[in-house]
Amino acid sequence: MRARQLRWTLALLLFLLIAQIGLQRAVAARELPWQNKGSPFGVVAALGNRVRADEIPAAVALLREAGVQWQREEIFWDRVQQQPGGPYDWDGDERGFYNYDLAIAAQARAGIRLLGLLDYNPAWFKGKNPHPDEWIADWGDFVYNAVARYGRERGQIKHWELWNEPNLAASGYESGLYTVADFVRILEVGRAAALAADPEAKIVLGGLASIWSEPPSPYHYDYFDYLDQVGRLGGWNHVDIIAIHPYRPDTPEGDVWRRDQSLTFHQEMERLDDLLRIYGPKPIWLTELGWSTYQGVYGVEADTQAHFLVRAYLLAIAHPSIEKVFWYSFRDDTAPEAPYERPVYDDREVEFHYGLLRRSYPLDPGRGDLRKPAFLAYRTMTEMLGGLTLRSVERNGADGVYWYRFEGLGRRVDVLWRTGAATPAIEVVCGCREALVRAWNGEVQHVLVSEGGRLLLRPVAMGAPLYIEYDPPARNGQVFAATGRSLDGVFRRFWETRGGLARFGYPLTEEVREPEVGSGRPRTVQYFERARFEHYPELSGTPYEVQLSRLGETALQQTGIDWRALPFQSEAPPECRLFAETGRSLCPPFLEAWERAGGLDLVGLPLSEPFEVAESGVRYTVQYFERARIEHHPAQAGTPAEIQFGLLGRERLVRWGAMP
Repeated sequence: MRARQLRWTLALLLFLLIAQIGLQRAVAARELPWQNKGSPFGVVAALGNRVRADEIPAAVALLREAGVQWQREEIFWDRVQQQPGGPYDWDGDERGFYNYDLAIAAQARAGIRLLGLLDYNPAWFKGKNPHPDEWIADWGDFVYNAVARYGRERGQIKHWELWNEPNLAASGYESGLYTVADFVRILEVGRAAALAADPEAKIVLGGLASIWSEPPSPYHYDYFDYLDQVGRLGGWNHVDIIAIHPYRPDTPEGDVWRRDQSLTFHQEMERLDDLLRIYGPKPIWLTELGWSTYQGVYGVEADTQAHFLVRAYLLAIAHPSIEKVFWYSFRDDTAPEAPYERPVYDDREVEFHYGLLRRSYPLDPGRGDLRKPAFLAYRTMTEMLGGLTLRSVERNGADGVYWYRFEGLGRRVDVLWRTGAATPAIEVVCGCREALVRAWNGEVQHVLVSEGGRLLLRPVAMGAPLYIEYDPPARNGQVFAATGRSLDGVFRRFWETRGGLARFGYPLTEEVREPEVGSGRPRTVQYFERARFEHYPELSGTPYEVQLSRLGETALQQTGIDWRALPFQSEAPPECRLFAETGRSLCPPFLEAWERAGGLDLVGLPLSEPFEVAESGVRYTVQYFERARIEHHPAQAGTPAEIQFGLLGRERLVRWGAMP
């Protein structure tokens, strides 16, 4: 045991000397550096502990779909080693759990970076309340073996969080850390062991939790007080990164009373910055943060959870000291004793409802009710902002408006939301041709055509973030000068072979990913002047790989007409065709145009009879179908423009100069 401690101590002394020199220089400067925000998007999924081995591939596929950059993988000491000095078991039990080899390798192959969390006292001392001196050397061995295996040997994990929430009674005092000094000892020995195993290892201080209501005690510390004592005892020297869990009982922007003072998130982080100035600047990682959708005092609605997620990430990214944010958690939890195949659903249990995914068995990415709105919000956030850099905060709560500007990779994206009662019009000098406006869940809302490089933006829905992308870059393929948009791949082949410009018009957007109605599954779509294409790769090789959205039905509804309430036809003239499904007839010249354009597959059932409309003094006849509006213009008789397909895509999306 003494030989092990000597080895760790010698390794530690060298690193402490280097750290102390850097600390003195940084404190002297009294300035906190802007941290690296290059990959801020993390989640807590703990696949090895929470997902059975046979479902890990599905979980990794969902992590990738969401655009997760970092995942916190928790390794329980009492699960991998049962006896002091005994062997380590990294590949799970007979039930398929705690297979850390499988979980870690699968995520590493998928390009997901991992934060390894090592925690809690050993199996052989559970329930015996020993002093840490009785197992501290074994703790060092555990850390050494974990870091050597997944760090030095396999290169899968380079960042290691030591312990979890030691400032709370359950995971601190009741888990064998009776004083703050005991936790500092955990850091000291753990760091020495980790660096001896892998000199490239970075040590993250075990995440400290917020306490909002309970009074602090020797067993239950507010993290400010706990961190201060860690600093006084020299613990700052044993970590590279400070981790906290700043859960809040209110909105992300809220000003909430915390025993002796009220604190906004920004004020809370400024108070944390004061400790960084005293003990030395280090990056801050929020290794847990979230809101639960349970039906209790602090529970939130599913859409509200989604809105809070985006807003919390942006507030954190905008704070100089914060580097990464890990949403807790990726999947709704269940009772520990419940069979995996029969998870417990309890709407009143707060711990069961923090996830981005609903609890289900099996874990099927194709399941329609799996993704909560927060999953769609996370997926959209990473798609819109991944790889971009925060350039400025134009508004940070003034008049209840928040406005953040990002740039990078040839793109410019603003994120905008409001918490105030008013709906202000915000003038943007964008110098752009147009802007694509998307909702928090990825749905395309508008294409705004600027007037003299200026736009007016209006965050209409309270609390719901909007993404505004200015002049989205064209992708590969044919670029149309009329709209600056491109067309490629299966959509281009479909466009060229099924009617081209006359039938579909110019593309109004690039290919975008939107949530499928009902399930939230990602669906690649592209908007055109007269249509919206949807891609179904699961139907590749069939005529239905590309399908048209039901824009005709949507447009008819927007005129205030419910086609189901219109009189149904029971017969039609001989030159016409009657559709019993909708009670509508289809007669010349609409019938011929319908047939030429693809009939049922590409135009759909008729939803109305023909009726006359007037526009700018010109009268013409229209008939609505599920996927189109066909127009007969008598003034254009004898020309190709006599029969036209309505500009449903343009009418739905394009606005001039301002959001409505």
